Amino acid sequence: MPNGVLPVDLLRPSGALLAADAVLGRCFDVASEEVGVDPTTMDLLVRLDQADGQRLRVVDLSRQLFLSPSHMSRRVERAVGDGLVERLADPDDRRASLIGLTDHGRAQLRSFAPYARRVVDAAITTPLAADELDTLIDLLGRIEAAATHLLADSDH
Repeated sequence: MPNGVLPVDLLRPSGALLAADAVLGRCFDVASEEVGVDPTTMDLLVRLDQADGQRLRVVDLSRQLFLSPSHMSRRVERAVGDGLVERLADPDDRRASLIGLTDHGRAQLRSFAPYARRVVDAAITTPLAADELDTLIDLLGRIEAAATHLLADSDH
């Protein structure tokens, strides 16, 4: 007789994925703290660094980081106050603004890069072969797409 309400075969794949995400996330949190930046703020800086033109609207940041727009606005204001990001006029919408990296924000990212590289190398790149990395990326992309679809369906 099983021990819990949910069967192990249901929990095993999601449990493995969530456990890996939790410990890897904690590794990145520690790396972020090493350079003196809050982990969520560092994630915001990374998202801006990867965005076209290194600028995004608050609503786009909130979607990417799965935070409410009001929570994201507070996070952005804190980052503005810390000199990591700046508000810029949105050329496509006079009512909106874009969030962009400052030189100080880029410097913090440069400081974070060696720590991030060490985490990725130790936890992902070294233990997996190149073809396994490609498979992992493909599988995680498919899981993300299915979960995104599930969330979209639940919003209706």
